[in-house]
Amino acid sequence: MRKKIGLALGGGSARGFAHIGVLRVLLQEKIPLDYIAGCSMGSLIGGIFAAEGDLDALESLAIVFDSKKYFDITLSSSGYVKGNKVQELLKLMTKNINIEKAAVPFSCIATCVEDAKLRRFTSGPIHEAVRASISIPGIFTPYELDGKTYIDGGVIDRTAIRAAREMGADIVIGVDVSYRGEALETPRTVVDLLQDTFTISEWYLTQTYLKEADVLVLPEINDIKGSDYKDTQKIIERGMEAATAAMPGIKKALGIK
Repeated sequence: MRKKIGLALGGGSARGFAHIGVLRVLLQEKIPLDYIAGCSMGSLIGGIFAAEGDLDALESLAIVFDSKKYFDITLSSSGYVKGNKVQELLKLMTKNINIEKAAVPFSCIATCVEDAKLRRFTSGPIHEAVRASISIPGIFTPYELDGKTYIDGGVIDRTAIRAAREMGADIVIGVDVSYRGEALETPRTVVDLLQDTFTISEWYLTQTYLKEADVLVLPEINDIKGSDYKDTQKIIERGMEAATAAMPGIKKALGIK
């Protein structure tokens, strides 16, 4: 029997569009995907793809995505994006199906505020699970579900590598699209300082998780800000380049010549 393959798509806001390029190359190379796990933006890309396995529709959406149209601004003290419009888009793109009905087995992770633990969503509507996973503190308002409050899974683990392993994957391909220790600009405001603090702390946690992947795909996109949703095509291409570069390692791990 061949080994089961899990794809772990990490968080990274707009940089997460690189996951589309990675998926494109994996499909072109006929790499079977038995499981997809995602965190934050990785959960959004992974969830939409897993719902029906339609990468063309996902890429078309990404290229025309307008953050100003879908980021519904609020004056809430818990975040400045309500997330309702993004969730409606998710509901539409996933056809409101449950995780259990996805074309590709899928799970995503979010952090539960009340018990300070990571939850892996394995059932229920995909759009609800993803909305919980993308709740970046200070940006998206927390998501309330079944009496619990959820924020971005990246607070604990942005990689979703363990989540893919827990699904049953023998081989995990991890895709990391966020900050990986490069120099940061000097913060100019308190908000910048808080963001940098979270970024640095997250990176030190992430280094431990990345070691647990069998193969890593690391798109070179540190020159693109996570808040920049205008360079989607370039980000997708960077994902394709990274996946192509990693393909020999992927095939070696899978025993493919």
